[in-house]
Amino acid sequence: MIDFFHSSEHTLLESLSQIFSLATPIILFIWFCYTQHQRYLANYCKELEGIYAGFVNTSRNTPDLKGLQAGIIMNIRDVDNKGFFKGEIEYGEVNLTIQNNVPINKPLSAGNHAFIGKLDYKFYRDKIRHPLKPEENRIYQGKLYAIVRFDFLFETIEMEKYLIAVYDIIHYREMKVLKFTLRESINEMGQKLPELFTLYKSGGFTFEPLKGVTDIVFNELSGIKKP
Repeated sequence: MIDFFHSSEHTLLESLSQIFSLATPIILFIWFCYTQHQRYLANYCKELEGIYAGFVNTSRNTPDLKGLQAGIIMNIRDVDNKGFFKGEIEYGEVNLTIQNNVPINKPLSAGNHAFIGKLDYKFYRDKIRHPLKPEENRIYQGKLYAIVRFDFLFETIEMEKYLIAVYDIIHYREMKVLKFTLRESINEMGQKLPELFTLYKSGGFTFEPLKGVTDIVFNELSGIKKP
């Protein structure tokens, strides 16, 4: 009788030992994949921070605005390690007119908007990718929520009450380009944002969208009171 119990106990211990020996490398592999994913995600989130800019086509379509030029400067200030980011968008419009054969930029409108966004990270295998060929870029998708302000009464009022618009985002990582497509226009208080626009991350170069938008649009708008 005693030998039977000892034999059963020994068999059980051997079975448990075999299970643990098989499970340990699987658990370690899963943990390794998780930590690597978190590390790559954190690196990606750090890359998102910065200033982006670009010229845009507006929805205005009137004969007296043939020289209309509009631009956006977007500052991503805060990115967490899950892909959420916050910041501000500055949008401005000027109209190029000719007076006495002299080109003059006439300021039209300027405005600031807050936003919160989320880009979904996915893993790409490591390989050489040309930064100016979009088909070779790592591409991520997400959404951006343009809101009136961040300091809303969140304890009594939900964020949706402050929403202006929702955009779909496509991020071309190597090109450092963000492409926006309007999904839903919710509240048209203040200045209306364009339906489509593409922004390029500033690298401090002499010839880049940030410098062009600043020189042509926002320098002319410096005297306009923003809504």
